[in-house]
Amino acid sequence: MMMSKPVSETVSARVLNNIGGVYNSKGEYDRALDYYSKCLKMREKCLPSDHPHIARSLNNIGNIYNSKGEYDRALDYYSKCLKMREKCFPSDHPDIATSLNNIGLVYDNKGEYDRALDYYSKCLKMREKCLPSDHLHIASSLPAIGNVYNNRGEYDRTVKWFERCLKIRKKLLPADHPELVSVEKKLSKVKKFV
Repeated sequence: MMMSKPVSETVSARVLNNIGGVYNSKGEYDRALDYYSKCLKMREKCLPSDHPHIARSLNNIGNIYNSKGEYDRALDYYSKCLKMREKCFPSDHPDIATSLNNIGLVYDNKGEYDRALDYYSKCLKMREKCLPSDHLHIASSLPAIGNVYNNRGEYDRTVKWFERCLKIRKKLLPADHPELVSVEKKLSKVKKFV
């Protein structure tokens, strides 16, 4: 059975995206970027201009630039992704929250802590609105905010956010889970300054 050209291009784009994901997970960012860029071009060619898969490709490319420390380029792709997701999805969609978080991460990496905190807070507010209070996505937002306060030397506030994260993660994750252990270690270090 022959696939129609748009369907085969969509499948090919997904394959390119998945290969890019493999290279990304291996830390081979230039190769990942090559595959993600090819995927984006193919998706732009065969999908409507506001399709969520195009937004996903923009997000993936932003992830690569963020990993490479090219923060302005990452911000450009994340911002395009956010605008597209805001057009495609309801205002409280989880993918919009992810975009807000990613933009916050870039500002955090750039040392622009007020802007990072603004985006992280918007992300958390959105997640709290549409997810159960003990959801892991909420737990992942909390240490990001805590890290901003830590970077600003506001250790009391850091402790508050890390403890809130731990409360959720302890309910949902095994005691030796890396995400739980990581926050416990950070909390232990920060408490020395309080």
